Amino acid sequence: MGQVRAVMFALPKLVILILVMAAVWIGYRWLNGPARELPRRRPPPPRPSLHAEDLAACGVCGAYVAAGAPGCGRSGCPRPR
Repeated sequence: MGQVRAVMFALPKLVILILVMAAVWIGYRWLNGPARELPRRRPPPPRPSLHAEDLAACGVCGAYVAAGAPGCGRSGCPRPR
């Protein structure tokens, strides 16, 4: 008989808990309803890809220049002008 009383005591609390959770859920959906009707933001345009080129050290001056760059103009520069 003690177990039946415990179940009967917990059932009203469970029903009230379910009703409160349903009310919170309905209220949340009601308050956020206008936000769903706003126009969505357009995605940002894609960024252009960057062109990268490897650099090589000049044997004469030590500066790093692009592999296809002309020579620095110093005597003995291995790159063509």
